[in-house]
Amino acid sequence: MDPAALLDFLGFSIQEIERMGLIMARLSGLFLSAPFFSRAVGPMRIRVVLIFFLTIIIFPVVPPWKGEGEGVVPAMVFAGFTELLIGAMIGMLVHWVLVSTQVAGGIIGFHMGLSMAMVLDPTSGLQESVLSNLLYLTGLMLFLIMDGHHLLVEGLARSFVSLPLGGGLPPSDHMLQSGVAALSRLFRLSILIAAPVIVATKLLYLGMGLINRASPQIQVFFLAMPLAQMIGFVVVGISMVVFGQVIVREVDAFFSLAFKVVNL
Repeated sequence: MDPAALLDFLGFSIQEIERMGLIMARLSGLFLSAPFFSRAVGPMRIRVVLIFFLTIIIFPVVPPWKGEGEGVVPAMVFAGFTELLIGAMIGMLVHWVLVSTQVAGGIIGFHMGLSMAMVLDPTSGLQESVLSNLLYLTGLMLFLIMDGHHLLVEGLARSFVSLPLGGGLPPSDHMLQSGVAALSRLFRLSILIAAPVIVATKLLYLGMGLINRASPQIQVFFLAMPLAQMIGFVVVGISMVVFGQVIVREVDAFFSLAFKVVNL
């Protein structure tokens, strides 16, 4: 079948197909790094179909790009790669709010003596500590409850106006400022989440050290590990009340940093 005849039958022009390809490239970048979308939660063909339908929905609000209809293949390939990076950058900066929960889980597991307890996460294909996986999935659940996946798609659709197709990468100062701010916020949030357990276990070890100093006959090592795990789980359970509020607040902050890159 003649491709031109097929396009005429479907009602699309070559220029519109080029524009759709670039839209799909930016969406594909988002799906590679964004929370929920980047997880292997379903067949790949379903994700491809979802990208295609989102492209059809977003297409009417996307203005033409500067090289549309010229038929320059290198320019089209370069523009597609740039759009892929832009989408991946937005998704990655938002995803860091959930990565912070994984880092916090690793810190908590280390102080509780559970750093060797690893599980295989089927959605990422990686081995993670038990607490890292628990906190990540809890954070992901909160992310979906507050419609974070909808906000991501909406923000990406608006980015086609603030950062048009084929316009190249965003200004380097915006990318650098947002990246550094998000990275520092990631580690600060990790320490904030793990702080209650760190303080509780440090006080426990300090008390055990004083007991061992006062009475060397007591084998405090065999008492400290189970007590650290027991106290750690209690503190984690109590701090989960505040965990949700912190994650909701930080998700908004990371969204602001991610959309700042594309002038939103």
